[in-house]
Amino acid sequence: MAVAVQETSITDVDRVTAAALELYARRHDLAAEMPLAELLSVPSDLGALRAVVGATHRTVEIVLDADVDSAAAAAAVWSLSAKGFHPIVLVSLDRVGEAHDGLRGTPCRLQPWWTAEDAVVFGSFEST
Repeated sequence: MAVAVQETSITDVDRVTAAALELYARRHDLAAEMPLAELLSVPSDLGALRAVVGATHRTVEIVLDADVDSAAAAAAVWSLSAKGFHPIVLVSLDRVGEAHDGLRGTPCRLQPWWTAEDAVVFGSFEST
């Protein structure tokens, strides 16, 4: 008898999302992962972006993957802010400069992340 094994690859977005959810759980704060499209009416390429929504402070942490131009997320940041959310854009450390350029003047904070010994590490919040 043969058993089919489906290999699933874990992406950086998966790791960052899981690490963010773990931080909320440690603080005993309710949080949920969802596609950005569940919060906003945005173009389909942005709607597929993963977000972690924190209940206590109404934060929405948008995880930018390597294929998304940070400037494209500006409209979503403005819309979230208009709805009373506090947007945070999680971006890999090597893309922080680009994210500052693309999101300059928007009502969000940037938070860089990187991996160290297979763990996701978050840096300090930065203003745009």
